[in-house]
Amino acid sequence: MARTLAFVALVAIAVTGASAGTTYDDTPKTGTVNLGASPYMTCGPSLKGGASEVQVSWSNFSLPATKMAIKLCFTKDKIFERPWRKYVKTINKNKQCWQTAKMAKFFKKDVPFTASGSLAIPLPENTAPSTYTVQVLSQDASGAYQEWGDSLDTSCKITTTIYENQPDGLKGTMGFFTVFSIVVLIGAYGYDRSKQA
Repeated sequence: MARTLAFVALVAIAVTGASAGTTYDDTPKTGTVNLGASPYMTCGPSLKGGASEVQVSWSNFSLPATKMAIKLCFTKDKIFERPWRKYVKTINKNKQCWQTAKMAKFFKKDVPFTASGSLAIPLPENTAPSTYTVQVLSQDASGAYQEWGDSLDTSCKITTTIYENQPDGLKGTMGFFTVFSIVVLIGAYGYDRSKQA
């Protein structure tokens, strides 16, 4: 029995990879992350999921790495009393940075490593309307995190709104039939009551 448990634990570690247990405390916060175009501190309008993109820039990543991972993280005020967005020190288990309806752990993964660079990332349609910061993390060949940085230190927060893809005509039609169905329901109920009397 003990051998079976040891084997299962070994397989679990192999499957999850070296990065699964890496914490923020183990990973030096040396990178600089900015949002938007230079001078970075200009705060733009709210972004719409499915219709906007986030421009992420990073620099000061110096340790040898093979790839970068980018995470979209809720701001602290948006995780308060929301255990499903709980901050966890283990990077891959930090629910504060799981932002989409599918609980995606990455905003963008497997970005080729460069000590400094920038990338425009489309905002997924199912991104919750909220405020966010962006984390950029470098990873070695095994997937272990090497360095990281957060836009909270340098840039404005990202504010998102819901992308409304229903045309106004459809909204009006839906409203009409909602009211119409209530009127029909009340009329049918009244008619049935009068027949019973």
